[in-house]
Amino acid sequence: MNDFCYKCRVYYEHTDAGGVVYHGRYVNFFDQARTEWLRYHGLEQNQMRREAGVLLVVHGIQIDYLQPAFLDDELLIDCRVKSHSGVRMVLVQSIRIADKLIAKAEVTVVSVNDQRFKPMRFPTRYLNKLIGQND
Repeated sequence: MNDFCYKCRVYYEHTDAGGVVYHGRYVNFFDQARTEWLRYHGLEQNQMRREAGVLLVVHGIQIDYLQPAFLDDELLIDCRVKSHSGVRMVLVQSIRIADKLIAKAEVTVVSVNDQRFKPMRFPTRYLNKLIGQND
């Protein structure tokens, strides 16, 4: 079960002249939710960089736009790990307005060394927090 939910509001800056959320803004909403999802699990990007020299970077994203969002809508965004390997995680995210699914994404992130920006194994102690396992 996924109990993480990030809430945000659609502001004028997110929309086009008709008050509809511009498609590129969904990437920002998903990104904000992933950052808050990490915090929800007790992790912060700066902390992981300081402690382990690791960064999580987006390798790819596939977004399906199902319904529009409009000015002043409250968005509910979730995030969960679909699959993982040593350096790669595939995350599934969705955006809802109340119970209505309006967008979904599959985001592939990879862990890289913060100095060389080359792939590196994502520390098990961090992964265990994200997938709900104890150290």
